[in-house]
Amino acid sequence: MDVENKLAQSRVASVLMIAVGAWMLITPLVISMTGAALVSILITSAVVALLGLIQLFWINALPSWLNTVAAVWLFISAFAFTMSTGAAWNQAVFAVIAFVLSVWDGAEMSEVERQHHSHA
Repeated sequence: MDVENKLAQSRVASVLMIAVGAWMLITPLVISMTGAALVSILITSAVVALLGLIQLFWINALPSWLNTVAAVWLFISAFAFTMSTGAAWNQAVFAVIAFVLSVWDGAEMSEVERQHHSHA
């Protein structure tokens, strides 16, 4: 696959990561959360959305790989903190989605970087 197609796929993944982060940011308005669970989801989802935005404009795999770490934390924290079952499962499902998107995007951007460096 050529670089332009990989960049296009990366843009799609980045926009979807921004959407996942945005959804997770507004989740506490829809599903009640308090305490450490609330602080954790607000910080982590802001990081996910911000890294998705950075990845949208930066040809580098780092933001995606950092989002992979954030997605793992979102999944763990869904069950580490006290919250309703619905909130925990919502967070866990979106953590898995974020994980898949970030790995996909990271792999695409890593390949773009490899192709770029091999041509330099």
